Amino acid sequence: MRIPLWLEMSSRRVLVVGGGNVGTRRALMFRGAGAEVRVVAKWFSNKLVEAAKKDNGIELIEADAGNEEELEPHVEWADIVVIATDNEEVNNLVWRLAEKHRRWVNDATNAERTQVVVPYMGEVYNGGLKVAVTSEGRTGVAARNALQKILECLERDEELRLLYDVMARLKPVLKRHVAVAKQRVPIYYEVEELVKPLIEKRKPLRKILEDVASYLAKRLGEIGVRAEKEQLLQELLGAEKD
Repeated sequence: MRIPLWLEMSSRRVLVVGGGNVGTRRALMFRGAGAEVRVVAKWFSNKLVEAAKKDNGIELIEADAGNEEELEPHVEWADIVVIATDNEEVNNLVWRLAEKHRRWVNDATNAERTQVVVPYMGEVYNGGLKVAVTSEGRTGVAARNALQKILECLERDEELRLLYDVMARLKPVLKRHVAVAKQRVPIYYEVEELVKPLIEKRKPLRKILEDVASYLAKRLGEIGVRAEKEQLLQELLGAEKD
């Protein structure tokens, strides 16, 4: 049973066993997300060697991954272990050691025993909305094409883009005025219901934000928070969208 998660990789440790094309892609991906990466292999791709020369966060260990005594300390060191060799015996050893030490496994050679799935990823709205698609190893081609279609659909959807803009502006403003999350949540849903018909009627952003500011001033007053409409409007217009 798998559930989708977005994981913060900063300060996490990733061991990649295998220095070929797949191992290189995985190593650079995890490093790009902020993880400390260690690659164990008998040889490494030129791309990986060049990356390691420029980045102290990528450590290359030339060793026999089929040697259990050599490999085990590296598995113990890691939070996530990536299996990326074309040697089945080595892959099985890495898997067994990772299981022994209860480390998460991304097995690029066997989708059935992969615990950390690496999806195809993309983003829209200047990185504000991220999308990940996986077939869990059944067909990467279909997953990659599905991602492209999803991104194209989202980019074309002007109503969704405007809803994103309004709600992303609302969040930091509402958090600034209402400290208790339990009080904020129903207001988010109320504003959503207010905004959707305005978007469908093609109202401009400024007009929508004016209506949101009016509603917020009234609604915040009901929970004992004093804020003027004009003040709220200026905050919405200047909000940094998170």
